[in-house]
Amino acid sequence: MKKAIILLALFISFKAGAQSASASSVLQNADSLYEIGDYSNAIKHYKKVTMDAAIATKIAKAYVAIGNIPKALHYYEQAISETNPPGKERKGDIQLQFEYAKLLGQSLKYQKADNIFKNLTNEFPSNPNFIYQRALLKEAQNDSTAIEAYREVYRLDTNHINAAYKIARNYIENRRFLDAEIYINKGLAVDSSSVRFLTLRGLKQFHTKDCPAAIATYQRLSALGESNIQIHENLAFCYSYTNQFEKALEEYKILLNKFDDKNPKWHLEVAKVYRSLKEYEEAQRHINIAIALQEIPLSDMYLEMASIYNWKQDYKKEMEALKAAFRNNPLNEMALYKLAVAADNYFADKKTVLLYYQNYLKQFSENGRMRNLAKQRVSDLKKELHFATD
Repeated sequence: MKKAIILLALFISFKAGAQSASASSVLQNADSLYEIGDYSNAIKHYKKVTMDAAIATKIAKAYVAIGNIPKALHYYEQAISETNPPGKERKGDIQLQFEYAKLLGQSLKYQKADNIFKNLTNEFPSNPNFIYQRALLKEAQNDSTAIEAYREVYRLDTNHINAAYKIARNYIENRRFLDAEIYINKGLAVDSSSVRFLTLRGLKQFHTKDCPAAIATYQRLSALGESNIQIHENLAFCYSYTNQFEKALEEYKILLNKFDDKNPKWHLEVAKVYRSLKEYEEAQRHINIAIALQEIPLSDMYLEMASIYNWKQDYKKEMEALKAAFRNNPLNEMALYKLAVAADNYFADKKTVLLYYQNYLKQFSENGRMRNLAKQRVSDLKKELHFATD
């Protein structure tokens, strides 16, 4: 009898050992599959072994990798419950809760995520990353207090480059360019090729009309392989602003060819560049394209067409374009004033010219930008007419 009991015990021990070895083999298999990115098969193997916090966490991460977020959240919750059973003191699950809360935020479950990060922040008030995650949640909900949270992160850790970027971007968006500079410089000191910080620097330089510096920054971004509408638009403007019209034209051609050849605004800007290059036929062609597209005020396009005729000293056609501009927008002060100037250049009869200036003053004598020039010209014309009749 005693011998039989000993044999049975040995058999049970052997079987348990075999099962343990088998479970270990399955787990190793699952880990190997996970390591090479075969996540679905890894999950199947993980589910064959006894579930604990470590296994549940691995399954959760595998589900994240294949995009099954609801399943991932379920297994994170299971892992947390394993490490924090009811009635027992919480064990080492800080990182687990951190990952779980981040995933909640990505799933738009903002309040639940914020509650976790709030608890973590209360427990570890000097940890900037918990505050940063709360700031991200606030920003995602368009909460204006997010910027204060980012500042608190940076106060706790001046090497927190992500927080520096968020603060700098907020300052740029609110036109606080000098305030943004210190944070932009901080980011670029860490990585001089940082696209996001170079983009902010370019915007600061562009909006403060520091075009030579902006050109250098945008050229750097282009060399890094960046190409988007904002870069090419701002570069084109800066080239025109610094009278580098050929280079401006190259940028507008990129915009039209790569992004939208039916953008009337770009065709109008191309026309202005061609006008500056005295290529009037091309300028007119692009204005006509812009007019045909009719997505921006026609008045502005006719005004630009008038400028081209003025450069060509074709004052009759200039007047026709200005009249069209004014018809499309009766509040276009410059169209009416330039019409008077064009009439001054075209008509020999000073009485006729006088009527054009008086018509301008009739509508804009109180607050017109050109009222003083118009009044002076009216006075001069009256003198000329008086002397002519003596």
